[in-house]
Amino acid sequence: MSAESLPVLTKPAPHVAKIEFNRPDNANRIQPEDLEALTEMLDACEADDQLHVLLLTARGKYFSAGYDLRALATQGAAGHHTDAGNESAFEHVADRIERTRLATVAALNGPVIGGATDFALACDIRIGLTDAYMLMPAARFGLPLYAGALQRYVSRLGLNHAKRLVFMAQKVEATEMVSIGFLQELVSPDALEARAMAIAIEIAAMPAVPLAAMKQTLNAAVFGNGTAPAQRAALLAAFDGPKIAQRIMAAQARRGN
Repeated sequence: MSAESLPVLTKPAPHVAKIEFNRPDNANRIQPEDLEALTEMLDACEADDQLHVLLLTARGKYFSAGYDLRALATQGAAGHHTDAGNESAFEHVADRIERTRLATVAALNGPVIGGATDFALACDIRIGLTDAYMLMPAARFGLPLYAGALQRYVSRLGLNHAKRLVFMAQKVEATEMVSIGFLQELVSPDALEARAMAIAIEIAAMPAVPLAAMKQTLNAAVFGNGTAPAQRAALLAAFDGPKIAQRIMAAQARRGN
């Protein structure tokens, strides 16, 4: 595969990074080399203290059709268990997206299928087109989803929705994606890019350290340990009284109070 088809990392606004899937002619199916590139890009973004927000989107008409099933078929024909190969790499990238200190925004520019649904669910904010849809077809092939994806399906959508989507491999249209919690907002195709950037810029303007600490604690709360000592310590470390007072006074001055 050409390096020109790898995901593209840009910095379109102060404190904002954007990663775009870049295989529009192949429905942005994820290849093994894409997972390597995504890991390197996440490393670079997290190492840059000036970055506060990551926007994940894609070029073309699909957000992503998930991991390329032809690669899985090749692995299966060779007798390789997917957990020993690129399936574990896929889970690793999804987990990295979920756990990154950066606030993450997924802008779904089209259908999101298979493992790509997990990449989207790993993001903090998810918006999509009015004509988008999602589909998790793994059960049709007898492919057990990795544990991280199943966990995110349950934590984001609830157990009943998770079972229906996974067991029945149902296509879900955009309006239902909102009603079940997969998306928080729908926008028209001509407004998606601007709306996604507006959200990213708004979040990027927030003080980054407290935001990252609250994200860590909110994620931990899903598993019942949001009040654990480590979470309390992270929130306490992010508390800067003098800076908070300065921001409150500045906000009051802007309002004329």
